[in-house]
Amino acid sequence: MPRATLLLVNADAALRERVVQVLATIPRVRLQDCTDGELERSLEAQRPEVVLIAHPATAALRERIPARLPVAVISPDATHDNEIAAMRAGVDAHFGLPDMAAPLAQWLRDQLPGPGTRARIPEMVAHSERMRSLDAFAERIAQTAATVFITGESGVGKEVLARQIHARSARAQGPFEAINCAALPEAMLEALLFGHAKGAFTGAIEARPGKFVQADGGTLLLDEVTEIPVHLQPKLLRVLQEREVEPLGGRRTRPVDVRVIATSNRDLREAVAEGVLREDLYYRLSVFPVRIPPLRERPEDIPSLARALLTRASQGRLVELAPEAESRLMGHDWPGNARELANVMERAATLAGERSDGRVTAESIWLDADMLEHGEGVSAAGAPSVPAASDDDIPSAPLLEQTLQTQESRVILNVLREAGGRRKEAAERLGISPRTLRYKLARLRESGIHVPRTGVV
Repeated sequence: MPRATLLLVNADAALRERVVQVLATIPRVRLQDCTDGELERSLEAQRPEVVLIAHPATAALRERIPARLPVAVISPDATHDNEIAAMRAGVDAHFGLPDMAAPLAQWLRDQLPGPGTRARIPEMVAHSERMRSLDAFAERIAQTAATVFITGESGVGKEVLARQIHARSARAQGPFEAINCAALPEAMLEALLFGHAKGAFTGAIEARPGKFVQADGGTLLLDEVTEIPVHLQPKLLRVLQEREVEPLGGRRTRPVDVRVIATSNRDLREAVAEGVLREDLYYRLSVFPVRIPPLRERPEDIPSLARALLTRASQGRLVELAPEAESRLMGHDWPGNARELANVMERAATLAGERSDGRVTAESIWLDADMLEHGEGVSAAGAPSVPAASDDDIPSAPLLEQTLQTQESRVILNVLREAGGRRKEAAERLGISPRTLRYKLARLRESGIHVPRTGVV
């Protein structure tokens, strides 16, 4: 894999040596220097992935650097004035001497692609001890070709972690393919996974490769793998064991070189006990089992994660998160986890853009749970509410769709409550399959709605 390039602007010899020491801990990164007068020529010639500016007085150089590139400023010290100067200049991060080594190394790993580094994905910001340990473990297993089974609640970032493992592996230059096993009808799932021959079924006017063939030489993510019908699981097991795939309606097998990463938000032991997941497939997939803890188990990650998501939502400009806004975030239990927080930060970035100071205040924090529970807009203090429509009002199509989704959610939760949390009984009362109910409950959790976890489907 080619080396990534870090461009260091206006650094003296002492600071350059400090940066060299930091880079010694990050594989396959080369350092290039330039002055502010050479900046445009160096950007064109070196094509860096990251830019470091050596002093806050020159942070205004940010406007001469393409917005797609992450930029950080290094200051003689981490004073509040220097941080404010960096924020106003629009840079992505600020580090102060003499204690910059560890945070700078972590930030660079967040920005640089490839083995030994992490893609720029805010959802996996790792500041808590649990997430740092998970990150270190992911780094080790990325260097292997073994299958990985990632579990965790909806919205914790299972696909994000899968993409990071791929990006840090020797397969990073190969394809990354993903398929959501819960979102597809059973009739389509087999053909999409394994491919199909011409004439294999009505409408199959030509042969098509499946996801295993498309991911050849790379990684295949089987999202919500416990939703694959039991009668298809032996075929999946064969592909994992034999490293060859036979398309639907075909007579010949094709060898494939694919690393499989599977995810599920279910308890795997329960899935095996209930007969939803074959035990032999469970063991084949779980060479490296990984559990991502929900946000409520690592609240110390919420402020840094919120700021990273806020920066992304505001398209790279730094937006200040007011203390009262941070307190509001810390007081929520985040049933939808990082995905819910990303939605909230996207709304907050939009509302902050309407303020002259660009600050995100408590009034800018609109929680999904409040909007659904009350049905009259946001219940956060100071946040605007939407008046209830009269019987004579005819809603627009988007509003009608939202209203119907809200009513459906309330019906599902009420029936689930009446069934004492027993998913199977609730599905029967609703007239839908247990698989469909699980899918709808997962979408509710991602929206930030609390769904009781008692009972089974």
